[in-house]
Amino acid sequence: MKVIRYFTIVVLLFNLLFAQSYGRRFLPPVVGKEKDEQDVELTGPEQQIFSLETAINPDEYIVGPGDIFGINIITTQNFTFTLTVGPTGELLIPGVGVIDINGKSLLNAQNEIKDFISCTYTNAKFSVTLLNIRNFKVQVIGAVNSQGFLDVTPITRLDQIIDEAGGFHQFAQEYNIQITRANGTTKSLNFLKYLSNGELINNPTFLEGDRIFVPFSDVDKEGVVIRGSIEGSGYDIIKKGETLGEFLIRRAKFSTNADLKSVTITRMENGKELFMTVFPEDFHKTVLKPGDAIDILRERGVSVNGFVQAPGGFNFFPGYTYLDYINMAGGNTVEGDVEKAIVRHLDGTIEKGKEAEVQRGDVIIVPRTRMYVLFGNMSALQILSAVTTVVLTFIAATK
Repeated sequence: MKVIRYFTIVVLLFNLLFAQSYGRRFLPPVVGKEKDEQDVELTGPEQQIFSLETAINPDEYIVGPGDIFGINIITTQNFTFTLTVGPTGELLIPGVGVIDINGKSLLNAQNEIKDFISCTYTNAKFSVTLLNIRNFKVQVIGAVNSQGFLDVTPITRLDQIIDEAGGFHQFAQEYNIQITRANGTTKSLNFLKYLSNGELINNPTFLEGDRIFVPFSDVDKEGVVIRGSIEGSGYDIIKKGETLGEFLIRRAKFSTNADLKSVTITRMENGKELFMTVFPEDFHKTVLKPGDAIDILRERGVSVNGFVQAPGGFNFFPGYTYLDYINMAGGNTVEGDVEKAIVRHLDGTIEKGKEAEVQRGDVIIVPRTRMYVLFGNMSALQILSAVTTVVLTFIAATK
């Protein structure tokens, strides 16, 4: 009996170990359903998902190699096809034939496909739709940071392509981008107009065979330099007649401490340097010239000087009093007289600290105490001894 029992246990263990599917799942066959031989379905490649800015306009979308169409034909049989336009721009429809739809608008391509099918299936009902869009390459050369061929789609716009190319070179003529089509025609784009007012005509989409050329500019003839409290100081190219306001909108990324109320332009005129302070209300009135140096100054703070622990400049905080800024400077030293502190304003006027409303750009000065001026670092005992000595000396001299 023991032998039979052991044998039974071994058999059970054997079945458990070697009857595993090891993660594979087998589904039972569907009962009562047979494949309808009249239903024919051809599946194409896996569909990609694209972000669309709006629904594709059939009148404007141009069909090309790689576009994927879905075609449904209903007669006595039911045909559903997922078909890709071939490299030559032709679409092969099983049981119907080959039709060339390359370079046609989507609307025209759909109508021609329907007419083509109707020649074979005269009494059929059918529908044609664009299931997915293609990828192709365009060439980007010139004043970009990474030239070459880039993968795009028919809905990819110029700004996205420039980003993929690493952005514009700092000497790029962004107002004079040349687009050459496969048929040899060329047109110029002013990308700056897209940046300033969103003109999509200057931020177009592209087709197979397009070439994008961004010219380099002569920095001496069209260049300016921007520096100061911005990200990415350096040279840039301006178009003729561009104002400071237009330039700052498209170019400047300001630091948190930038003072837009104090933008300075240094310009050479007749061999001499001319310094101009431009206020915000004049940004769009001030026309830039090649060679201009644009300085975005740091926002004015409040300076604390004199007899304080840590003299220096501090950020301006509305509502802070002179004592708050002195405390930010570590407080007064032993010889500093907080009660006698003064505040000097940008216009040159001076107020006593207690009476002053501290403003941006003010300088707070903490003077020495009068006692320190007279006796320096002497202790109270030394002061008393000195005074006593002076008095006794005076008495002795007058006897």
